[in-house]
Amino acid sequence: MPNAVVITGYGPPEVLKWAHVPLPEPGEGQIRIKVKAAGVSPTDLALRAGYLKDAIPLPPDAVLGFEAAGTVDAAGPGVTGTSAGDAVTALLFSLGGYAEYAVASIWTRKPDPVSWLDAAALPSSAEAAAGVLRQLDVQTGQTLLLFGGGGSVGIIATQLAVARGVTVISVVSAHDETLARELGATPVRYGPGVAGRVRALGTVDAVFDAAGTGILADAIALAGGPERVITLSDPAATDFGVTLSEPTPDRAPGALDETIALLAEGRLRLRAHRSMPMQQAAEAHRQLESGIVHERIILTLP
Repeated sequence: MPNAVVITGYGPPEVLKWAHVPLPEPGEGQIRIKVKAAGVSPTDLALRAGYLKDAIPLPPDAVLGFEAAGTVDAAGPGVTGTSAGDAVTALLFSLGGYAEYAVASIWTRKPDPVSWLDAAALPSSAEAAAGVLRQLDVQTGQTLLLFGGGGSVGIIATQLAVARGVTVISVVSAHDETLARELGATPVRYGPGVAGRVRALGTVDAVFDAAGTGILADAIALAGGPERVITLSDPAATDFGVTLSEPTPDRAPGALDETIALLAEGRLRLRAHRSMPMQQAAEAHRQLESGIVHERIILTLP
């Protein structure tokens, strides 16, 4: 039997255990991947801790991981154009990335210039960035205010928006100001008075909250109402009348193909990341929660 990192119950990182699991079988239109790398996302930490158990209940011994890269091991009925041994990266809406084998319905071929680590770091952040930009429908010549511009999603969203001729104001912490400028955005530092600093730069047409919590009141005031504000994760969204964007197969169906090509051409930058063996997933969660590391962590297998 293969192995995976399973959740033995909601709680601290210690609930993650490396254990035997049944070999998953690909269904209609699915492939099975022999995983080489899997990204760890902030949502993974929230799911494990139980913060999202009402919105996203997990079955017993669930396996986390919204994104993984590896080689195709098997293809289910109806799959064409993909063969065993192909190198791919996949978006896993049904989770399962922290494992030796994962089943995917959305994937794309990994170009040779893209490393396994980068391939595993791309899918969920790229889908979220492209999806919210699509929902906001920001156009050339408009101004996008982005909270969390130094995060995995924010970095990709900045580059996609700038490439479309959108002016980006990126709200970041002090250590990400240089990065925001390098990506083509105007940085504004978090802290008291942030709304005033943004307002001094001009009118905002839309707000993308990739940061998390506590900024929706400012976002609404700057956008002139909640209609042009979208958040990825603030649970107070409904209280403010703001759209909470959730990952669905139709939010950004072409995002993975578009961004993997940009990555292969050297035209897309990802957030800095480091790797750890997949068997150390609990330690990876512990380090991320404690703030010991500020990069993304990618779990790897030989």
